[in-house]
Amino acid sequence: MPGPVAKKEDAVVLDELRQYLAEIDVNVISEFDEGDFRGFWIKFGDFPILIENQKGKAYFIVAFQITLAQGPEADTLSSYYDKKDPHFIYELTKAFTSPLTGFSRILEDGRVVGFTLSRYIFPFYYDFSVKDLDRALQAVVSQGSEGIAFLKTILPQSGEPSEKPPGPRYMNAQ
Repeated sequence: MPGPVAKKEDAVVLDELRQYLAEIDVNVISEFDEGDFRGFWIKFGDFPILIENQKGKAYFIVAFQITLAQGPEADTLSSYYDKKDPHFIYELTKAFTSPLTGFSRILEDGRVVGFTLSRYIFPFYYDFSVKDLDRALQAVVSQGSEGIAFLKTILPQSGEPSEKPPGPRYMNAQ
């Protein structure tokens, strides 16, 4: 019977993530360690991405949040959800879903105002590499770009979704 899987110490993981981010030429905007969460805000291409770990967990979440401005865009999105439009829900799910990423809705006052695309990474384990980090970043950005393109086809032309950096609260979005 196998024993417990060996894991790296927190400081080693953070150092390796800093090194991996530098190796793939990703700009670290800021690093944080606040309460139960720690991680990095990065810029991947033109998109802000959060790489966050809840202390005590053996994984980080790579997250890309897309939010809509208040107004016609958010109203249009909400109207599709209010009608429970099956075609829209299917197309939206198809646009935001991939085998490599998950997505969740961002709710404010009971209304859908955006989406978070995410992927878990496991840098605490010894087989984690720079390739795993790069794949996760590319996955959330690629799927997020596809989701943005879909939203542009259904939303009024007066505005566009924004790529807004998610805060630690994104984990509570449903």
